[in-house]
Amino acid sequence: MSVKIVQNDTRPPLEFTLTQDGAPVDLTGATVKFYMKDSVTGSVKINGLTCVITDATKGKCRYNLTGSDTNTVGTYLGEVEVTFPDSKIQTGFKQLSIVIRDDI
Repeated sequence: MSVKIVQNDTRPPLEFTLTQDGAPVDLTGATVKFYMKDSVTGSVKINGLTCVITDATKGKCRYNLTGSDTNTVGTYLGEVEVTFPDSKIQTGFKQLSIVIRDDI
């Protein structure tokens, strides 16, 4: 999946539906964090900021972008990490490609 954003934009939010073997992951009581790094240098841009769970039983959550998230032009890789109530951690296998282009 690929998302294209203009530098310093804060919309749209990044929407995720987390699944395991085709079934939604139940996020009830879980914490979901978003990570993003530069795809070339590996420099971390977003280091585990909290996502909003929008429908726990359907595995849905979103990350609301801030200006500091999108202030640097480049290509990034993003992923989500879930910490369940039993403290076990599961990271989404598929990474999100995020392209930020310069503003005119």
